[in-house]
Amino acid sequence: ARSAAPAAAASPSDASAPHLVARQLHEGILPVRNGWPGERDRLTRRDVTAARTLTDTGSAPTATETATQTVSGRQLAAAYGALRAQQARLDGRGVTVVLPIWYGVPEATLHHDLAKFSKANHLPAADVQVRATGPIAPMPAPDAEDAPTRYVIAEEITLDASMIHAMAPKAKIVVLATPGTDPTDGGYKEILDATRAYARTHPGVIVSMSYGTYETGGGLDAATLERLLGDITRRYGATFVVANGDTGYTDGLTPTPNVPWPASSPHVTAVAGTQVHLDAAGRRISPDTVWSDTHNVGLATGGGLSAVFTRPRYQNPYAAQVRGHRADSDLAANGSIDSRVEIYSTFNVLGGTIDRDGGWRAAAGTSQAAPLIAGIVALARQAAGRPLGQINPALYALAAGPAGRKTAGIADVTDGCNTVPGNDGFCAAPGWDPVSGNGTITDAARLAAGLAFASRTDR
Repeated sequence: ARSAAPAAAASPSDASAPHLVARQLHEGILPVRNGWPGERDRLTRRDVTAARTLTDTGSAPTATETATQTVSGRQLAAAYGALRAQQARLDGRGVTVVLPIWYGVPEATLHHDLAKFSKANHLPAADVQVRATGPIAPMPAPDAEDAPTRYVIAEEITLDASMIHAMAPKAKIVVLATPGTDPTDGGYKEILDATRAYARTHPGVIVSMSYGTYETGGGLDAATLERLLGDITRRYGATFVVANGDTGYTDGLTPTPNVPWPASSPHVTAVAGTQVHLDAAGRRISPDTVWSDTHNVGLATGGGLSAVFTRPRYQNPYAAQVRGHRADSDLAANGSIDSRVEIYSTFNVLGGTIDRDGGWRAAAGTSQAAPLIAGIVALARQAAGRPLGQINPALYALAAGPAGRKTAGIADVTDGCNTVPGNDGFCAAPGWDPVSGNGTITDAARLAAGLAFASRTDR
């Protein structure tokens, strides 16, 4: 799955644009937002056909053939310690995780798909609800003009909800479906307005966002949107968890350094992608590594320096690395195209096929990583029994130094880079770094307890 799509760095006539989207679809990544002027929410049939061509011509292997490992939700829950936490009844009960997104997915379809996922991963039935904030047209037939756009968003929602459910199976998941009719900032104000309205009556919700628009090149008014996002966090205690991109330290169309908003927001926890190396039981057979462009296809985890937002106080210890900029990696979780996760989705665009036949899909990207972390943060919200709000100050304090990371259930990620053609990006190193943040999770219960304690003492 994909977290952040290009923000108007190229027009639809630029041959590199559909080529990028085709590669993403071919490699299991869901390009939710194209971000081109006038087509901000459009995945086209041409993009999907190009992905199919990659497979049919034999110029690239199929999605499952490329991956060195495909993992299940249960394996990931074991790897991150969420399975042990669930056995101790730290399972998200009483907590709501919100997925605000354009158009949504039929609630009956989401229940059906999550039931398949739950059975395969030995999970209880999911408590999931779709709330439309305005009129939304029914899902189109596969041959309809808007089918690619609607299906990619539906599949993204299914991926996100599945990952949250795997980590926090008793949490309530609410999809806030907006009509996508407000052109202001590509519909982001509509998204944030819906989130604020829900958070006003449900303080302390966890908000998971697996999309974004790049800061430069697309006319994004990030500063104005940031004021609204920050207000939701401060006033209603919401905690935002956001994917940080799938094309390295670029927008995927040019090698120029670029990072997506809202991952670049100082008020969110930005999640980078890793590759896990697990046995059948979910035990690590080697340490997690940064999701790197090992296939030379221009796809790797995001992670870089904001051109809009200055360094937040919690990143002051790393001033030598970030200088005056906000760096958009705070935590990391699985997202590599070489360790795709299996989900069941009725609507599908991956691999170059537009269908609503239902089936198991192998998905990747930082929009897999973000909801994994959102589910773990839901455990912290349960443990705290009160709104967490912005968790980054507490997170950075907990993860300071090797002893702090171990106590907090965090593992350092020290291998791999997000280099893509033309852009060297950043490489992982001991301690915090811009490409893996504070690291990944080994013990969700420890991290939940630490964040819960911090929420009680920090207010």
